[in-house]
Amino acid sequence: MIGIHPVHRRLAELQIKADRRGGYDQLTIREQMDLHHCLRVNATLVRQMDELKQLSFIAYLAGDMDWMADICRQIDELEAKMM
Repeated sequence: MIGIHPVHRRLAELQIKADRRGGYDQLTIREQMDLHHCLRVNATLVRQMDELKQLSFIAYLAGDMDWMADICRQIDELEAKMM
């Protein structure tokens, strides 16, 4: 099952509105603020996931399966929040 995080859904809504109105500058100030907020939240989610996946690989290379299992649990928790 593929989930869509509420931030990604809002980004899609704002993109459609901007397309229909002729550009991002045609969005209301509130919509532009929402867009910037969603982009920041998305960047944070991507950074967190990338960091955890890199740490998981480091734990694997180090042979520390307990550490790797803990990191994988954190990845699962983050993915669950994304749905």
